Amino acid sequence: MALTDGEAIMMSLGVYCGVAGIGMAAGSLWYPRYRAILEVMGGSLFLAGLGFAGANFALAS
Repeated sequence: MALTDGEAIMMSLGVYCGVAGIGMAAGSLWYPRYRAILEVMGGSLFLAGLGFAGANFALAS
């Protein structure tokens, strides 16, 4: 089954948000002053990425 444009966009958003979230959470180790906000924002982006990817799999099936 080929990906349509909407599914491809959702998967790319999921990957982008997941990688950005992991990067922000890892970056909090180098900036202890902003650690709490970076971890919250990174975790939220990661969860949004999981949501986009999961919705894409639900649409593809």
